[in-house]
Amino acid sequence: MAYDPDQAQIVGYVCGTFSLIILVARLGISRWRRESIDLGFFLVSLSILTITGRLVMNEFYLKLPTANDVLHNPDTPDVTSNEALKVGGILVLLARVLLTAALWLQIGILLVFYARITSNIFWVRRLIWVTWIFVGATFVAVVLATFLECQPIDLYWQIEPNPGQCVRAYLQLLIQAIANIIADIMLLVIAYPLMRLSKRSLSQTISIYTLFALGTFCMVITIIRIVLVFSENSSQTTRSLWASVQMLVACFVANAPTIYGSLRVVQRKRSEQRSARGYAEPMRRPSRPERESWIKMTEQAAPPPQIPVDSPTTPPPILSPHHDNPYPATRLSTASSTEDKPHSVKKAV
Repeated sequence: MAYDPDQAQIVGYVCGTFSLIILVARLGISRWRRESIDLGFFLVSLSILTITGRLVMNEFYLKLPTANDVLHNPDTPDVTSNEALKVGGILVLLARVLLTAALWLQIGILLVFYARITSNIFWVRRLIWVTWIFVGATFVAVVLATFLECQPIDLYWQIEPNPGQCVRAYLQLLIQAIANIIADIMLLVIAYPLMRLSKRSLSQTISIYTLFALGTFCMVITIIRIVLVFSENSSQTTRSLWASVQMLVACFVANAPTIYGSLRVVQRKRSEQRSARGYAEPMRRPSRPERESWIKMTEQAAPPPQIPVDSPTTPPPILSPHHDNPYPATRLSTASSTEDKPHSVKKAV
């Protein structure tokens, strides 16, 4: 199905706007909760800049012709200006780099999220570092493929003689899509310990399975994009429209867990205050920086805690007749001390 440039532009505006709303909402909630500025904060800020830049690119390059559309799509009007082809080709290349940056930044945002809630699991920490290396290497590979698939680079805006298949940028698309799918699979493996959480509430169970479903949906969108781009001879409107959809889905999947978690923590604290004081208080901004997760790992997914061993300098634990657990050391209550006195007097007699 061929898309009109106006359709691609409208979809691009809608998806870009919703993506920016998600990212700005995450930053706003983070600052409202007075959370410390960490790597995730900078990645979200960079995402806002890259998506804004891509929206600006879409405004111009979808109105300009590209060499691939002129050569392979009969509906493209004839071009009389080589300068328009050159400007359109350059803007398309820049937009592809910005799209790659936006998608890879969302992967980084999820890695920061998972690193915080699975930090006690050794193999997950290792896999997160491996994923960071994979993300950096594949980003460089996609950017190089974007600019080097046609050599020399001016083949991207050349009509005669025919520049060949490189103007379709299939190699760049495949490297980007395959790397994205592999990264999504690695993220699902990193998130697997969440499935082993014990004593989950119903809302946590729904949230975890929704997270996995959305991660799978990201891969489905990527596959659909590949199929449609190949079926439409790499039409730029098709590439742009489905890239916008993929960007929105990636932004939602990467930021929804943190937004949902922040709101859930605030709601839980408000509920605790209400139950403790007997009345509902208005939601206030926290007075100091917070860093609390809506979901935590348990002993089933994390290494068992170290049990302290008594040393010669450590006094023996105090045992009470009514307490069997020696850890931590407990003091006898007044009631228990009173009950013990008759026994001690009887022994003395």
